[in-house]
Amino acid sequence: MLGVIASPASWACRAPPREQVVTPQELIAKASDVSLAKVVRATPLSGATGGGRPSVEYEFEVQQRILGPEEPRFILIGAHGQTRHQPASADHSDEAFWQQGGGRLYNDMDCVLRPDFAVGESYLIFCGKPAVWRGFERIETVRGRPNPEDKWLSYVVEKLGSR
Repeated sequence: MLGVIASPASWACRAPPREQVVTPQELIAKASDVSLAKVVRATPLSGATGGGRPSVEYEFEVQQRILGPEEPRFILIGAHGQTRHQPASADHSDEAFWQQGGGRLYNDMDCVLRPDFAVGESYLIFCGKPAVWRGFERIETVRGRPNPEDKWLSYVVEKLGSR
């Protein structure tokens, strides 16, 4: 008789959940709470996440509310450490970003998306469930302001600004 031993360390997310890899159009259609926000605090939490990386509480200061409730700050729980290499272009003009599954993040080994952020940096944040790969994109600053030439930020503002 053969026995199978399963180890949580051997878990791997072979196929991420479909809702994590939506197209830009699908993400815009489902959006309800979107902000350009700057990370003002990152507080490590005790214990690792289900993905094995340390949990972090990130506090954001809203720079521009694009859609949703007017809140000056909000908090997200993420993890420490990158899950994906930096994109080919800082202004989201690379073609890979716009394809199915594009964005700066991957899910962890348990198929959960736990974003990482850097204090002082600005991000275009799509709050709510489910979290998606394109939902936490870093927006470079130019002379202390979000880059007006960023293709993703321009696209989102254009599509959601009238809602």
